[in-house]
Amino acid sequence: MNEVPTLVEHLKNLAQGYLDAHLALQAQYREMESPQEFFVELRHREEALLSRFRRVQKHLLASLEDDELEKAIELSKIFDEIRVINEFVIQTLVGEESETKTD
Repeated sequence: MNEVPTLVEHLKNLAQGYLDAHLALQAQYREMESPQEFFVELRHREEALLSRFRRVQKHLLASLEDDELEKAIELSKIFDEIRVINEFVIQTLVGEESETKTD
């Protein structure tokens, strides 16, 4: 029987975790009383996750050597750019929703 390399198994687990998180958010959204309530809940979760991410990031970066450190910093930059894009999209959508409600 072929053994799956550890890296592939980790990537598979990450992909499954991503899918599970997406499905859980969909289910939670359907159960919420209002989109505003869901938005507030997401903001709280985002703050907690970002804080957790930054703690792990700090410890990881402190433990790496030059070549690995550069790669980890590049990953951090990519993460931050994705976060900025998501933040912009969310603010734009919420702003548009607020404008239509006041019209």
